[in-house]
This record gives sequence, structure tokens and C-alpha cells, in this order.
Amino acid sequence: MPLRIFAMVLGSAGLISSAGHLNAVQAGAAQGNSSQVKTAPADAAQTSSAQTKTAPAEDPAKKLGAFVGKWETEGAFASGQKTSTSLECRWSPQGVYLVCDQLVRMAGEHRQFTVYSYDSKTGNYSYTTLADPGAKPSTGGIISKGNLWTYDSSFTANGKTTMIRTTNEFTDAKAEVFKVASSEDNGANWKIVLQGVARKIGD
Repeated sequence: MPLRIFAMVLGSAGLISSAGHLNAVQAGAAQGNSSQVKTAPADAAQTSSAQTKTAPAEDPAKKLGAFVGKWETEGAFASGQKTSTSLECRWSPQGVYLVCDQLVRMAGEHRQFTVYSYDSKTGNYSYTTLADPGAKPSTGGIISKGNLWTYDSSFTANGKTTMIRTTNEFTDAKAEVFKVASSEDNGANWKIVLQGVARKIGD
């Protein structure tokens, strides 16, 4: 999951980088008491009802909890330019949104703020990011499959649209490899523009 940040749009190039975390936080299902004596059909029905209530289905939104904590990332652009970030993600006060505050070190320092959410109506994950205080928000969708999270976005400059795709591949709960690729021909061809690693350093 970034995982996992977090989209960062910097300058006119509109490059987006992400570092997320994928190990999904699973909602624990309570187990029924198999040793309970069922003395009558009514008791059995009550027991079955109680077990159903204590074993709720996993909440997909909780997968975002894998992002919670303090992270450090290091990466390099195809040009050789280095970048690093310090990131901290927490649940919003009511536990609905995941909010991530990030310090990006690249051509100076940038402050990035990202909000993640899950839409139960559509079954989709999404993010909204401020690349710097006062910047215009950028948004995009996220697809989670196994240990891979994929972020898609795009920007237009001088009448030309560039697609951005970021992948976060998690090797374990505290480490993740990220890659950022761009396409200028509507996804026919992609080139890696940034790649690196993220490591969790605290809860």
C-alpha cells in the first residue's frame, strides 16, 4: 500500500513520485464458541446470530492502515538526480481518511500533503494531493492487487498530455520498492523516470 504516499507534483515537468506501503491491515474476524451447548433450536439460532454479528466482513478501507507510521524514502531519477523524503501517515480523527504529511528533498525542500480514501459505493481507492502549500490539488485512482499498488494520473502542459503511473511493490511490512513511469503516447510506451525504496522507521 504505499503505500504508500502519495503523489508529488513538482514544477512544470509535473513528475509524480510515490512511496506507499502495501501490507494490508486485515480486520480480525471473531470466532464463535464451538463448545457452547445448544439445548434448544432457539438457543442454536441465537448462537448463530451472535456468531454472525461478531464475525464482520473485512472492511476494505482498513487496507489503507498499512500506510500508518513514519517512513523514509530514497530515490533517483533517470537523469541521476537524487531525492529523499520523510513521511508520516495517520488516520483522520474519525478514522475515515488516511492523511499523510511529507517533506520532499529535491531542488530544495517541498511540503506535500495527501489524503487517501476508499469509496464503498464504487469499491475504488483514491488520493488527493497538495504538492506544496497553496498548490492546486491533484487527484488520481489507486488499484491494489496482492503486494502491488498502482497509482495513475496525468497532466497537460503546452497542449500535450503526459500519463504518469507509479507502482509500489512491497517486499514486507517495512520495505517497499517504487517506480514512476511516464507515457506521452496515451500509454503505448512507458519510460521509467524515478525509482527507489521506502523503509518504515517508526509507528
